[in-house]
Amino acid sequence: MRSYLDALRAEGRGLPGRDGKPNLSVIAEACEFDRGVFYANQMAKMLLDEATGQLGLDDGRARPATGFEEARLREEAKARLDGYTKALEEEVLRLRAENARLKAENESLRAIRTLMSETGRMP
Repeated sequence: MRSYLDALRAEGRGLPGRDGKPNLSVIAEACEFDRGVFYANQMAKMLLDEATGQLGLDDGRARPATGFEEARLREEAKARLDGYTKALEEEVLRLRAENARLKAENESLRAIRTLMSETGRMP
């Protein structure tokens, strides 16, 4: 594992990451052992934590070459997030309308059930 971490340092790369954490499967595969070692072996866990602090994480995406490229990527990410937010807001509105309709229908059926139980007749 030390040789793998030394190679990453020499290349100026970070640890493989996934969801903001080190990708234990990829690291263990590169070191040729099972990822369970990180849970069972305190020395391996300590080396991993130390390397995470020193090297940081690398999500595998290429770094933008220019400031323009970086700004473009930021704008694209913001546009995707805005689209996702808009879709969620539309879904909330649709569900609220459906909820209101179902509440009205439920109230109507409750009134019919009450009438039937009191009079024994169907309206």
